[in-house]
Amino acid sequence: MRKVEKQNTGSDSGRTALGFRKATWRTNINSHKGFTHDSIDSLGYDWERIANPSIKPGFPLKVYLPQTTDDIVKIVKEVKSLGEHLSIRSAGHSSNNLVLNPGGSVLVTRELNKIVEIDEDNMTATVQAGMISAQLDDRLSTRGIGLPIIGDHNHITVGGFASVGGISPASHRFGLFVDTIERIEYVNWDGEVITASRTENPEQFYAVLTGRGQHGVIATITVKIIKIDKYTTVLKNNEKHYFDLPSFIKGAGATIRNPGDALYERGVWLNYPLPGDRSIGVGQFSAYHATGQTGWAKARDYASYTYLDGLGWAADHIPTEVGAALKLAGMLGVVMSPQYATVKNVEFFTDKVLDSMVGDPTRMFIILAPLDRFDTVFQSAYDLMLEFREKHHCFTFLSVYVKSIHSPYLAQGGPNDRFCELMFYNGIDNAGMTSAVTEELVNRFDDIVIANQGFRYMHSLTSSDPERRRKVDPNVYYSSRVPSEDYTAHQEVRDPQTTTRRIPFGSSGPEETIAFDDEAWRLVASLLKSEGAQGSIYVSASSPGKEAELYSAIRQLVSHHAFNIDFGPAGHAP
Repeated sequence: MRKVEKQNTGSDSGRTALGFRKATWRTNINSHKGFTHDSIDSLGYDWERIANPSIKPGFPLKVYLPQTTDDIVKIVKEVKSLGEHLSIRSAGHSSNNLVLNPGGSVLVTRELNKIVEIDEDNMTATVQAGMISAQLDDRLSTRGIGLPIIGDHNHITVGGFASVGGISPASHRFGLFVDTIERIEYVNWDGEVITASRTENPEQFYAVLTGRGQHGVIATITVKIIKIDKYTTVLKNNEKHYFDLPSFIKGAGATIRNPGDALYERGVWLNYPLPGDRSIGVGQFSAYHATGQTGWAKARDYASYTYLDGLGWAADHIPTEVGAALKLAGMLGVVMSPQYATVKNVEFFTDKVLDSMVGDPTRMFIILAPLDRFDTVFQSAYDLMLEFREKHHCFTFLSVYVKSIHSPYLAQGGPNDRFCELMFYNGIDNAGMTSAVTEELVNRFDDIVIANQGFRYMHSLTSSDPERRRKVDPNVYYSSRVPSEDYTAHQEVRDPQTTTRRIPFGSSGPEETIAFDDEAWRLVASLLKSEGAQGSIYVSASSPGKEAELYSAIRQLVSHHAFNIDFGPAGHAP
């Protein structure tokens, strides 16, 4: 076992001092050169600025920059003593109101950026939560090892990735990023440091993962690593092209259901509007396989990606109109993907070629659907996007990126661990994309997900309706299993839209709804356990009033399987 301590992520001096040979990116990977995550200005924005560049900032009043777990403890206790809400921010890639706290307090994880330990005997790496995953992978690459799952953006932190799930072109093999996490250390909202894994505090472990800060602040993460040379190993792309949507859905569906020995895979369908209410569509699916490491394969990789990376660079540095045209050329380059690619070029392909700040504003809508519902979900969601483009003129181009996911975490203890990602990455016309149109769109989009027993990737915009959010959030199942005495309803303070959580008692039965406060929680849990209740109780913050009335109402709910019992401010059932 070798332990290393990272002193500085901002320069190569840290690598040299720790005995690492220098590893560099082939080219600067940045999909938004119009702004940086490291400026004071960035603290007033989240990823919503990509969809709406004219959005007004919401700056916090106080910013905390912890460097150690002890710092996090001090911050949490201070904020709690002041009765304030604390938001957690890494790089701000959410567009779902998760990292902003206008006029309030924000904990920024950027200085929690150290490698704590690399254990090559057990093939794990332990890092602080603010460590950027691309930089960690860069460091690991100098030893011929790497992360099995990494995002396609070079500013994603391991803590941010863990808080939403984490998807890559290798997710059909390794699952979500959270499926590769072995252990976490976090500080709960009482300021207590808790270590959790699949065997130690397992309820807390699963609830914190994809929990988006509901249960506390992640301090360190221990993640699996694998033997791999991402910078020099070339793969062969077995690529297929499609020129009508039914053929793409059929072909992509067949590939993600039976990936064979593909090491990485992804597909994309593009649709561009044409004059006269017409449009043109084209799709492709890439499945990357092991191949001979010949000079010819390496030369083709180098030439192809030098050209495509050059398109991305040029789009960032020339006048807007020409840059938009080059972005279109880059998107066509994604469709006509090179036949040979290094692992690193596969992982970061779109981020190096396409700049989100060039051309039309863009927004992501991401579905995690059961694999056997791929065809239905794709067609239903795509038809919805076409409908809104025709009716409201709120979209320009439409694109759908497809990946396969093999995830025990999404299976939630059940037998079906095969899922797929459908990432709608659409061009936005903000003249048509009003707040009312946006709300209607995400409500209907989430209804499609719910009808097909899928989930949303919760850092992308979801419905503001609490009931819909509960049903599309993969974390609800796990948060519901956290023992009541260990749960602090931190999110209720700020955003009622994220307060609803599920407490299951049994595996079947009706769904009842009841509101509660923290004082009544132990009574609720104790009563339901003693009654052997089946089904689930859905709870959100309110003031149920007298405990005797609450006790009586819940007993009736359990005994008679009543529906939709809700307590108003006075604590009386309607």
